[in-house]
Amino acid sequence: MRTITKIFNNNIVSAVDADGEDVILVGAGVGYLASKGAAVDESRVEREFHLTGVGRSGAFRVLLEVPYPVLRATSRVSELLAKTYGIRLPTTVEVGLADHLAQSIRRIDEGIPLYNSMLWETKMTYPGEFAIALHALDVIHEELGRKLPLDEAGFITLHLVNAGLVGDPGRAMTLGTTIRAIIDIVRGDLGIEVDGATTASARFLTHIKFVVQRLTRNRAHHGAADEYYQALIADNPELYACAEHIGRYLDESFDAGVTDEERIYLLLHLITLRDEQQRAAD
Repeated sequence: MRTITKIFNNNIVSAVDADGEDVILVGAGVGYLASKGAAVDESRVEREFHLTGVGRSGAFRVLLEVPYPVLRATSRVSELLAKTYGIRLPTTVEVGLADHLAQSIRRIDEGIPLYNSMLWETKMTYPGEFAIALHALDVIHEELGRKLPLDEAGFITLHLVNAGLVGDPGRAMTLGTTIRAIIDIVRGDLGIEVDGATTASARFLTHIKFVVQRLTRNRAHHGAADEYYQALIADNPELYACAEHIGRYLDESFDAGVTDEERIYLLLHLITLRDEQQRAAD
């Protein structure tokens, strides 16, 4: 039997179990007309969190601030991931996702447009994970009656990927090593810091992830290197030399040739990085 130790609102209480462990219990009406010291109405409990897990990360504050329907929808997403895909969300990730969804819905209600500038790059880089995120959006729609925009699938994908919950762990380790090496190349060749904090650097890193995925799966990517791109190469010899440097590194690392077209795409990203840095310095 679990005993209520504190009532936060109608849907969230803290309790202690028979072993003396503190837990946060979430469920419709679990705190309604309840009292401290009373037994928990277990039929109302829909989700529980160990207090140490949510307290240390600040996630407990989020639990109190997120509307209960969003918590319930996130719990359903968590169940979907576990039962269908074998993915178990850590407490902090689940609460973080609930917080993100609550803020997204609030922005929609306030008429603030939602736009994920990296949506299609995310979809290309993590197609399997993106499909899972689309399934999660369907669950959220069913639970809340709110059809969130496709942009949210990209955000949910990145929540899962950044938490290391999906994908091939070996590929993730290779990807991390490769990205760190390429950041060092760009810093050494051009003096440009790539930290993912700006739009240009985030797009560049996403493109690198896409190239590495293509190389590890040995899929060629071809495009048209027309006169326009040849002019870009001629006008930006230092940047193209860096793109070539990155290409050689990837060639040697994966033993799968980086195409001329991919070197040109790298050049385009490096041009954007340079221009962004110059604007910031002005």
